[in-house]
Amino acid sequence: MTGNILIKPSVQQKFDSVMQSGRILFFSAPCGFGKTALANALLCGHRTLRLCADAPDFTLRTLPENWDVLLIDDFQLLQEQETAQALCELIRANPTRRFVFLSRGVPPSYLTAFQYTGLMTTLEPDDLLFDREDIRGFFAARKAAVTESEINGILKESIGYPLGVAVTARCMSGGKPFAPEIVAQAYREVFNYFEDAIYRRFDLPVRHFLLDLAPFERFDLEMARMVSGDPRTGNLLDWLLHNTTMLRYDDVRHFHFWPQFRAFLLWEMEKECSEEKRRAVFSRGALYYELKEDYAHALECYTKSGDHAKISELLIRNSEQHPGMGHYSEMEKYYRALPESEILASPSLMQGMSMLCALAMDYEGSERWYGALKNFADCRKKQDPAARQARSRLAWLDISLPQRGVEGLIKTIPAVFRLLTDKEITLPSFSVTSTLPSIMNGGKDFSEWSKKDDLLYKTLRIPVEAVLGRDGVGLADCAIAESKFEKGEDVTGRMLSLLPQLNEIRNRGTPDMEFAVSGLLARSQLANGQAMDARRTIEVLRECFAERGLTRFLPNMDAMLCRIDMHTGNLDAADAWYREKAPREPTHLNVMRRYRYLTQAMVEIMQNRPDAALLTLSPMEPYIQNCARIIDGIHLNVLTAITLHRKRDERWRERLTAALDAAAEYSFIRTVSVYGTAVLPLLVALDWDGDKKWYKQLMAAVRMQAAFYPHFLEPRLAPGEELTPTELQILHLLCADKSNAEIARIMDVKLPTVKTHVSHILDKLDVKRRAEARTAAKKLHLVPEDL
Repeated sequence: MTGNILIKPSVQQKFDSVMQSGRILFFSAPCGFGKTALANALLCGHRTLRLCADAPDFTLRTLPENWDVLLIDDFQLLQEQETAQALCELIRANPTRRFVFLSRGVPPSYLTAFQYTGLMTTLEPDDLLFDREDIRGFFAARKAAVTESEINGILKESIGYPLGVAVTARCMSGGKPFAPEIVAQAYREVFNYFEDAIYRRFDLPVRHFLLDLAPFERFDLEMARMVSGDPRTGNLLDWLLHNTTMLRYDDVRHFHFWPQFRAFLLWEMEKECSEEKRRAVFSRGALYYELKEDYAHALECYTKSGDHAKISELLIRNSEQHPGMGHYSEMEKYYRALPESEILASPSLMQGMSMLCALAMDYEGSERWYGALKNFADCRKKQDPAARQARSRLAWLDISLPQRGVEGLIKTIPAVFRLLTDKEITLPSFSVTSTLPSIMNGGKDFSEWSKKDDLLYKTLRIPVEAVLGRDGVGLADCAIAESKFEKGEDVTGRMLSLLPQLNEIRNRGTPDMEFAVSGLLARSQLANGQAMDARRTIEVLRECFAERGLTRFLPNMDAMLCRIDMHTGNLDAADAWYREKAPREPTHLNVMRRYRYLTQAMVEIMQNRPDAALLTLSPMEPYIQNCARIIDGIHLNVLTAITLHRKRDERWRERLTAALDAAAEYSFIRTVSVYGTAVLPLLVALDWDGDKKWYKQLMAAVRMQAAFYPHFLEPRLAPGEELTPTELQILHLLCADKSNAEIARIMDVKLPTVKTHVSHILDKLDVKRRAEARTAAKKLHLVPEDL
């Protein structure tokens, strides 16, 4: 801290490095980041020549001699090539002098050579944003009291934007608490500043362009051109990228606005644009998303544009083109908002509602819409195209509805095959896997079929592949290989014959089947102790799918990579997945995410948080029972048993017994053995009286996995290192910066007792100081991240 200016240690370090061995320090950040004040504080004590590129008399030709550092503010305004050349010559001719440039834009290309040779250091917005410690220090320097919860609120609202923090601090002067009215006042002041200092300085075409794009969190050149209708879109984007830091790259093709500036643009849009203008912008955005078949975003934009007819049309088209996936969770609110009369007039919408209700575990509602669709078909002549469409949708639902199980499919599929052959129906596309890396446990659970997999492979392969069309390419060979794998067989030979079919699957089949085959390969590699090969298999497929825009598969691929990380002991990576990508929604079950829920529970077990794991697992039980999900049920029972065992709850025996009974009935081995060392002590302690031959095979497979991955699901704190309830309470207070005396008062214990507890806590966390205890506690998930 210099005066009232906060200097972050990382910024001070970069400044010192430039002063010692560099040449240029380039500040690249939007206005309001305190670049000028910060630079002046850093340069205190240095002979500094200060110039402003916006000054009428700015020149580099005649400079005085008595300076060590040249500071140029508003550097983004240096546009002339002659000035740029003169600056580069000045830098090269003065190796003992230093240069500090303050810019709202990015470093210009003529400085690239200095950056590549390590002579220029760039400070970007992320380097200047405040964190909790910075905000605490900022208020302390002004002798203003602020609580930890207020710091968290200020950080959340300001995202660490220095001007936002400074304005908030001024609004709170006089002891005012951080409250919604303070937030509103701070936003108004910051937005007024943006309006005067940035927005009004842009030309009108740039302003209009910014307002057109403000409603969209992410966009590419094509979308920007379609939404704005401006033929100069490419030039405008290029100008913004080079002359401001408000527009940022997501990747090579996609952009987003800096969040605070986007919030300002939306505020400005409300003021400047008429309702008709705003609706037109959303309508153009919706058209872009529609053409990209991003129906969830298209529906959101059509809703904001007030175009109800397009919403209904889009839902019908989506259910006709993508009934297997349907994007039902993203579109549920739009389906629910449709008038019932409109749904009853469309076979596609009735099919969509039946599947949507089923996925929401409203099976009564699902069957009601199925009945409405059947009544629609029965009330029309057989030759009526609408009746034919309804019969096709009914056949699709007979195969696809999760509550129907698979028992009747042996009769249903040949019957549907005959209808297809006779051209009485045409089936919409399916999603056999529901984007999961499995056929046996994808859209349906085919455990029952696995009992006679060889027979069904011979008799049903042709009709199944015909009924499923593109989804059937490669299905039969992958399904029987997976069935054998679950039973503990070595499927290396089957995989060698299956993998050459991947090109055919890519050309004639679906990405669902491509993921199923690659997923089975990765699982077999993991089972054989080849974890790095398994990771590479999924990483390569993920890169390929991301390039092809198949983003719906990526969440389950990431969950699969997380499972591999847990097997190999990469706990930090598993923690990162949990923090950034785990669903964590116990009150709203989405059955399409069940693979991620199970992965989430595994991470919580690894984090030594059994109660959190049970909270994640328990909502899945009704779905598993109602839809006869045998494999999911085995996984759920094994994970619940492991969790209860760690809580020393004897009900683990009942759960593990249920898992073993089900696995033995279907001869499944891998479904249990994948938990290796985590389930081994339970199996040793359990007196299970089932099939001894199968159990012997299971134990051999479990011991093999335990040998390959001896730390899988191992808790980060061993039982002897676990904190007692009292120690956990004191740890929370310690992390809230309470002194030992304050802790003693709150806990109503003597001060020496607190000191003893703190000493035990530090020992168990293997740290020396209280500050280190907070970091360790967050890493072990013993305290909240924001504490």
